[in-house]
Amino acid sequence: MKTHLSLRTSILFLIFIVLGINYPVLFAPLNSVDDIDMYGYFLNADGLTLRDIFTPSGGQYYRPLLALTFYLDQKLWGLEQSFMHLDNVLFHLVNVLLIFAIAHKLWTLYEGRDSLAPLAVALLFALHPLNVESVAWVSGRTDLIAGIFIFLAVYLMFFVDKRPLPLGYSIAVAGSILLACLAKETAVFFLPAAFIFPFFSLNKNSDTPKVAASVRNGWLHCLVLLASGIGYVLVRTGAFSTSDEGVATIAASLGGGEKVGLLENGRLIVKAAGFYLKKLFLPFPLNFGIIHVSDFYILLGFLLVPLCIWWLYRRDLPSYFFVCSVSVGISAMMIPVLRMTWTPIAERYMYLPSAFFLLATTLLVDRRIALYPRKNIVIVCVVAICVVAAYGTASRNLVWQDNLTLYQDTVRKSPDFIPGQNELANALVGHGRLDEARAILNSMELSDDLNNVQIGHVNRAMMLTEQGDFEGARRFLKKVLEKPGRHKVMILGKLIKVYDKELMVVGKDSGKLLSDMAPLLEQLRTLTGDPFYSYRLGLVYLQLHDNAKARSAFLDAAKRAPVNAHYRDAARRLAEKFDDCVQNEETW
Repeated sequence: MKTHLSLRTSILFLIFIVLGINYPVLFAPLNSVDDIDMYGYFLNADGLTLRDIFTPSGGQYYRPLLALTFYLDQKLWGLEQSFMHLDNVLFHLVNVLLIFAIAHKLWTLYEGRDSLAPLAVALLFALHPLNVESVAWVSGRTDLIAGIFIFLAVYLMFFVDKRPLPLGYSIAVAGSILLACLAKETAVFFLPAAFIFPFFSLNKNSDTPKVAASVRNGWLHCLVLLASGIGYVLVRTGAFSTSDEGVATIAASLGGGEKVGLLENGRLIVKAAGFYLKKLFLPFPLNFGIIHVSDFYILLGFLLVPLCIWWLYRRDLPSYFFVCSVSVGISAMMIPVLRMTWTPIAERYMYLPSAFFLLATTLLVDRRIALYPRKNIVIVCVVAICVVAAYGTASRNLVWQDNLTLYQDTVRKSPDFIPGQNELANALVGHGRLDEARAILNSMELSDDLNNVQIGHVNRAMMLTEQGDFEGARRFLKKVLEKPGRHKVMILGKLIKVYDKELMVVGKDSGKLLSDMAPLLEQLRTLTGDPFYSYRLGLVYLQLHDNAKARSAFLDAAKRAPVNAHYRDAARRLAEKFDDCVQNEETW
């Protein structure tokens, strides 16, 4: 199909589409516990350094490039939520343009003709409803950043029509994949696809390369990629100063355990594969909390095995991109086994696979219709698909614009999704619908083995606080602190809020409450290193007439507080006032 659309016109059109259809996202709030944890961490991390970002103490994830973007958000515009959403939209736009660049290179250089197909591929990727979650959810940014470097690596592999790929390009590809892994560790699953690149033909008119010739031509490319994978493992291993919980969890989960064996894990992986295969073709219904998947998808998942064998046998250009889609999608198929996330299945995990799937499918379809005389029918079909995709994306963006609509939709589709019920209760509280929120919280069945179960308990405690039952709320939160999981700082912060609200009520009879608050603030200061808690401690000790501890806390706050911290000067003046009292032999 000949086209008179210039590159400039196509790029401007894609920019208009991506910014226009994602405009509602700019007004969305933070959407989850993960968002709020991240926001709170970076909001109070005035002393955070690049070294802290790239060498964390431990944890399940090592995503320094993701953390770096949030760090820059904090420095540039104070974690303004609209700008954080704008970042996501712009990252997605970069990926759309990279997919367009890849497709344009394929059709002009390797297909040998001009076509509307590159614009169609980029447009479908921009509008694919599966990708809404990664763009609309601030925490979904990890897939967007990893995508930039993965797609850049693909563009570099196809940039020159040479075999073997020049060494400089192989090094650039390996470096780009390494950067993708530093944004999201599952990007390492693209390495096998990049590794077998020399074994696939680049042109529809060329013969399938012989395996022996591919080995001779591609061994250096493969060696460079292998070095990139080893380099990532070394970087990750050296970065954690304590323990890498992510690798330990994977090792413990894949082999099964007391309740789940290897056979059951295999069944879960195959079922997830079938479900994702269906989602790429038919993404509806869209759901943030997918927890139940029919066993029917096991049959569809088994279909991937002969398909992969066929693609590896064919070794043509469409087959390569199908293999890329499966390769990066394997990590998503493993999530139900690892049990590390909110849900075993998630739409955002298909962000990278969808791009490769669309490239492969469009290559296949375009080759079949190249000789078809009635091109207008094809154009109408493509436009119809884009309209349906645009409607799905636009309507989904509107759902994500408000947490109440998002979690009402989630709970309606997954009524047993406890974290969704919890977030819905939070949204109802935010809209002043306290009775409805209370009813949901009271009806929630919080099992101890539920991921992030502490969040549900905390919300129940805060509801007791709103009802004036401060003692009940404190007792509840102290019980949760016995098994805080990764939420100890958050739980302690909520407990402090309960004390603060009760102090506003009790007035002068506050000595016991202040005495109970002090050790909690001490714990928060130790856990976070935040000098603000030193300032709070100083105020508590001041009211308890413990002048020595108050002076020490104020001195610590004044010394370590950021220059622009609102409490820094107050802490300094209070510490100086203590010193003046000592010199003049006066009491406070």
